[in-house]
Amino acid sequence: MVKKQNDRFSRLVGEHLKRRRLELGMTQADFAETIGLSEKGVGRIERGERSPTCKTLTYILTKAEISIDRLLLDVHNDMPSDDY
Repeated sequence: MVKKQNDRFSRLVGEHLKRRRLELGMTQADFAETIGLSEKGVGRIERGERSPTCKTLTYILTKAEISIDRLLLDVHNDMPSDDY
């Protein structure tokens, strides 16, 4: 059950990061260059296939102009209630 919750959490974080990237009008390639990751790496994070380290996530959020509390609140609100 924990793995399923982690997978869902990673997917939701990725979805929110993708949404923000699109709001900023950036392609994956643009965003990858801005944050210093490969385009493939950004795609894997956005699909929830890879979870960024805390350091990387903090850097991504800074560049995307999102606070960590906003991201976590949005993800929390999207999590199914049976995951608690």
